[in-house]
Amino acid sequence: MNYEEARKLMKTARNPAKGKPIGNNTRLYFTESTFREDYYSVRLHGNEILRIYKDRFVPSDAGWQTVTTKARLNDLMPIGGVYQRDWNWYYTIGDATYDWGDVFFVSTRDDNYGEVMLCSTHPKWPSQVKEVEA
Repeated sequence: MNYEEARKLMKTARNPAKGKPIGNNTRLYFTESTFREDYYSVRLHGNEILRIYKDRFVPSDAGWQTVTTKARLNDLMPIGGVYQRDWNWYYTIGDATYDWGDVFFVSTRDDNYGEVMLCSTHPKWPSQVKEVEA
C-alpha cells in the first residue's frame, strides 16, 4: 500500500479517529503533524508496524516478530518482503537482502524507487553497510 492508496482507503473510514479496519486486528490511521510530515500508519493490535509517507515507508515489527506481523507487512508494504531464517528476520528487495534491524526506511520516490536506507548508512549512525547473503 502506498500513500495514495492509503489516502483513498482512509476516505472510506466511518470514523477516521478510530482508524479504518483493513484486516483482522489491523487498522489504518492518519497522523497529521504540525512540524513534521503527515503519514499513515498501520497498526496491528494497536502496535504500529508500518508508516507510509509520500516518498517512503518505514516497516517495523513493533517488538513482535510473529507470523501475523510478518504476513501483514508482506501484504501491505509496497515493495520488498520479510522472511525469517534461523529465528532472524530479513528484508529482501530484488536480489538484495538486509538484516531486519538495519532497515531504516525504503524509498518510494520515482528517482530512487526501492532504495533501502539502512540505519548504518543514516547520517546519525556509523557508516557501515551490512548485507546478508541469501
